[in-house]
Amino acid sequence: MNPDLAFQMGFRSNYPSLVGATVGLFLHANVMHLLGNMVFLAAVGAAVELATGSLRFSIVYFVGGLAGVFAHYLITRHATDPAPLIGASGCIAACAAYYSVRYTSLRVPIAPNMSISVAVVTGIWLLLQLVGAFVKLGDTGGTAFWAHIGGFVAGAVLSLVFRAPDMQQIKLGHEVLAKMNSRGPAAVEFAAKQHLAKHPGDVKALWELADAQSSLGESDSEAGTLVQILDVAPEPDQLESLRRLCKMGRITRLPTLKRLQYADRFQATAPSIGKALLLSVVDGPATDSQRPDAMLALAGLEMADDVSKASEILAGLEKSYPMHPAVDVARKRGWLA
Repeated sequence: MNPDLAFQMGFRSNYPSLVGATVGLFLHANVMHLLGNMVFLAAVGAAVELATGSLRFSIVYFVGGLAGVFAHYLITRHATDPAPLIGASGCIAACAAYYSVRYTSLRVPIAPNMSISVAVVTGIWLLLQLVGAFVKLGDTGGTAFWAHIGGFVAGAVLSLVFRAPDMQQIKLGHEVLAKMNSRGPAAVEFAAKQHLAKHPGDVKALWELADAQSSLGESDSEAGTLVQILDVAPEPDQLESLRRLCKMGRITRLPTLKRLQYADRFQATAPSIGKALLLSVVDGPATDSQRPDAMLALAGLEMADDVSKASEILAGLEKSYPMHPAVDVARKRGWLA
């Protein structure tokens, strides 16, 4: 409707004005410039807002944008006819910096089933802004890079200023996870990983992560998270984690000895889980040193329900490992002639 709007309302460093500095934050050169900014705002902006609250997010956003404008002004104020500065680049650079300062290696969702680290987000974002926006406005694209630097520095400083007390971090992380549930499993996965980076033993966050990975179809990652839960959770959570691993067919992610230990622990309260754990060892390699003990234990569980099945397991034990102590134990119990 008005192709000259960017030149009329953008920030001009040779004619600086508060209107240009603020309105310019909402103007973009083209659709790709706008969409590029929105992708990265969705990736890091929502997390900043949920972690800090709407007021602090607004401060990070606008202070970052204005800091970018000011940095651009300092570099280009003596230029004869500088191109107008427009776009939310400085604002989003501040949001990216806010998290990248503390969570450089954490991953953020940028599309369904796709996530990348905050450090990569920052690097790609800077490149896209330079190519997609400022270069199209003239030969001052390189100078406009300082708008990004200004926003990034402001976000990094505010990340330190707004840091929540450590004693509130677990509670804050749970609140973020609860809010992220309404945004979908990719958002929950990101928030859970961010929280667990600082609180790796938080069972609630681990379950949120496992559920999100299940919804996203990331079965390998889900199995890894369920194994983590086994290491830190109380017995009820351990049992549920084992059930899910068995249902997924990923119980072999646990070492053989661990499976035998859990089978012994839960065979009375959850015999089906105990049998599944033992069977996973019995069906494993014949060279596994724990297999004879697993066969003996499984035969003991089957003895009460299916004598013929127990006898079949014991016959296999005697045939495959005739000299193993487990065979002697079976004979002493009267299970083998």
